[in-house]
Amino acid sequence: MRMVFKQLVRETRVFFGIGFFSLLSLGAESSGVFLGGGFQYSYASGAFKQDTVMQYTIPGIPALITKTKNPYNGNLFGGDIQMGYKLFFGQKKRFGLRFYGFFSGQAGYANSVESSQTDPKFVVTNQPGTNLFYGGGMDMLYNFYDSNERSFGVFAGVVVGWSSWSMGKDKQCRWASIHKRGGGSSGCITMNAFFNEQVLINHKFYPGLKSSFSPAFVQLLVNLGFRFNFTKHQGLEVGVRIPTINNLYYVDRGTYAMGRMVKIKIDSALILRRDIAAFVNYVINF
Repeated sequence: MRMVFKQLVRETRVFFGIGFFSLLSLGAESSGVFLGGGFQYSYASGAFKQDTVMQYTIPGIPALITKTKNPYNGNLFGGDIQMGYKLFFGQKKRFGLRFYGFFSGQAGYANSVESSQTDPKFVVTNQPGTNLFYGGGMDMLYNFYDSNERSFGVFAGVVVGWSSWSMGKDKQCRWASIHKRGGGSSGCITMNAFFNEQVLINHKFYPGLKSSFSPAFVQLLVNLGFRFNFTKHQGLEVGVRIPTINNLYYVDRGTYAMGRMVKIKIDSALILRRDIAAFVNYVINF
C-alpha cells in the first residue's frame, strides 16, 4: 500500500510539472512570420562645401583662397514595410531574434541655412527630394511582459541596405544647366540632372578635375524601439532608425588651368543624409 501511494505521488508531481511548463509556453509569444508597415518621418540635412585656390604662375602674386559652405535641412514624410521571421529562445521565450527584408520611401522639401560662408548660387528654397531605402535587418527582442494574448518589450538591431536620393527641380530653377551637350542652355532641370551634367562637363572641359555623382549609396541603420502585441496576431511598434553613413552625393577635386597664368585648385563635396527617422508600425503576426 505504501509503495502504491509513493508511485501515485510521483506521477502527480510529473503531471503538474508538465502542465505548468505547458502553461508557460502557451503564455509566451510564438515564433513565426510577421509583416509590418506604417508611417515614417525623417529629419534630413546636407551641405555643399567648396574650397577654391586661385594660384598665379607669376612670382610674387599671392594665391586667392575662397571657402564656401551651404548647409541644407528638411523634413521627409512617408512609410515603410518589412517582412520576416521571428524566433524566441529559452524556457520562458522572453529573448528572441528576428530577420527581415525592409523598404521605405519618403518625400519632402529642403531649404538652405544661410551664413557668412554661403554661396548665393547654391541657395535653395523648397527643394523637392525623395529618399528610397531597401535592405535587410536583424533585431534582438526582449519582452518585459508576456501573457497568453499580450506582450510588451523592446527591440534593438541594425539594417543594412541601399539609400537612393532623387532630387527634383527647385522653384527658383536653380539647377539650370550652364552647358548643354551640343550648345545652349537646357533650361530648368532637376538637381540630379544638374550634378550628373556637371560630371560630364568636368570630364570634357576640365580634365584635371576628378568628379563623381552618386545619388545612391550603401547605408547602415541602427534600429531601436518598443513593441506591443495587443492580441496574439496584432501589434504596434514605435521607434527610431538612425543612419550612420553620409551619402557623398557629388564630389569634384583637382587642379585645372585658366590660360597660361592662372591655375585653380578645387575641392568640392555635396553630402546628403537622413539624421534620424521616427516610425509607428502596425504588425501582423502569423
